[in-house]
Amino acid sequence: MIRWPAWHNMLPILGTFLVGGWMLTGAYAEPHVHAPDNELPPGEVSATSLYQVSSTWTTATEQRLQLSALQGKARVLVMHYTSCEYACPILISVLQNLEAALEPEIRERVGFVAVTFDPEHDTPGVLRAYSTRLDLDPSRWTLLRGTPDDTLELAILLGVKYRREPQGGFAHSNLLTVLDKHGVIVHRHVGLQQSVADTLAVIRRVAQE
Repeated sequence: MIRWPAWHNMLPILGTFLVGGWMLTGAYAEPHVHAPDNELPPGEVSATSLYQVSSTWTTATEQRLQLSALQGKARVLVMHYTSCEYACPILISVLQNLEAALEPEIRERVGFVAVTFDPEHDTPGVLRAYSTRLDLDPSRWTLLRGTPDDTLELAILLGVKYRREPQGGFAHSNLLTVLDKHGVIVHRHVGLQQSVADTLAVIRRVAQE
């Protein structure tokens, strides 16, 4: 299995730059204001599979898995946290709308993944209750929590910025990522208000590859 030595060794430095450095820009001076929606060019892709990372994650059903267990389907991934009252419910709603818009035969080839920023609060029980409350189909939805270091590493690889606020929540990028069945990033959708027509078209395409 290929590792990510360059990323892993630089995590403390990159974390300071992405989190602390971002704080100094004043991007979210007001409480609970989430990150600007234009931080990352939409549609930017990666040539390397995320499934090469070696971190282990816990699901809402307390299963332990590596990201490589998600291969075989197109995946639509967001980072969020369950106690968020602002952007995160919209992000999850966007994924639910994408799920509903897919034709049944294509929908079965697509999985939806939500990774929490807040593993301290978002225990498997909390994730399970959240999934039940939002009626997320467990055959298509995977809710994950990891260690703080693994969460930061994944955020860096996805291009997601986040930081904990003094009030206890998180300020973060609003980013939706589409992975092909091999875990390669094929599309990024940035923001909460933009049309998802292009994203839907990409999901349909990669689900049938």
